[in-house]
Order: sequence, then C-alpha cells, then structure tokens
Amino acid sequence: MMKPKKNIQALLKGLKNLLGVGIYLLLMGLLLEVLTIVIRAHLSFSISIPSGWQIALTLVCVIFCMSGMVWFNKTLNLIRIHIAGSENKLMTCGPFNYVRHPLYATLMIALPPLMIIWFEDILFIVPWILIFVIADNMIKIEEQGLVRIFGEEYEKYKEFVPGLFPYKGSAGVKFREYRKRVKAKKS
Repeated sequence: MMKPKKNIQALLKGLKNLLGVGIYLLLMGLLLEVLTIVIRAHLSFSISIPSGWQIALTLVCVIFCMSGMVWFNKTLNLIRIHIAGSENKLMTCGPFNYVRHPLYATLMIALPPLMIIWFEDILFIVPWILIFVIADNMIKIEEQGLVRIFGEEYEKYKEFVPGLFPYKGSAGVKFREYRKRVKAKKS
C-alpha cells in the first residue's frame, strides 16, 4: 500500500523538476491576460481580422506550439531523464541548438498571438511583452541551478545559445564544435 504513494510522490517530484519555473510563468501569463481582459473594458486598440484569417492564424500558432512541444519531448526524452531519475546530461542538440529553453520559447512565441487574434485587440501585446520580461528573469533564477549542476560547461553554452529567441541560428552546433576543440587541446 505504501509503494503506490511513493511512486506518486516520485512522479510529482519528477514533474516539478521537469517543469521548473514554467508553471509559475504560465500562471503569471494567465494572470496578465485576465488583467488585460479587465483593462480592455476601459482601453482598447481594436483591429479587424476576418474570420478566415483568424482560423488560419490560429492553426499556424497551434501547429507551431504542438510541433515545438513534440520536438522538445522527443529530443529530450523527458520521461527517461527527469521522471525516471537517470543521469543528468547537458542537452545541446535538437531544439537546444537554437534556444536554451525551447519549451518556454515555443509557448511564448505561439500562444500570446492567439489572444490578439481572437480578441482582435492590439492591447494584448502588453501582457506578451511583460511575459517575456518575466520569463527572462525567471530563467535567470532557473539557470543558477543549471550552473550548479553543469558548471563552466553551462556558462559557455549560455555564451553560444540564446535563452528564448532563436536569433543566432544553430548555435548549439557551434557550441559542440567549441567543446570538441577544447577536449582536443586537453588531450
């Protein structure tokens, strides 16, 4: 009888490790969106989007978000690494070639535009900007733990690969090439 309870506790702990600060970011985003809906009653910057465009843009956002999440999950093999508690390894391939936090990046790039599309109001750019600012600060907190785990290797990875916006291309490849050069020099 005690074993299922321990399994559930281990699963919850694994999920907490997996999500990191993401759950707080999601809750903050929801709060900001609700506040924007309240403010919208007094201040609005309405735009008109034809219903066909709303559907098409929504599909693009949803497909982007879902494919990003699938790519992230497949690459990281989340169940094996975090929930099963296997060895920690710094992931620098797949989506981690482009950003250090692909799950946050995918959600923030794909989901906030949906509010603009469906509420037809430019005012929803404000919470989007605030979410990015908050995410950047939350990531700094989360990365302190990653630096403790991976040390100098993670610090160097941060120099190569951006946190949320994939503006450097496939920077993870450059990081791995750098890492190979350093290992070759040590040999």
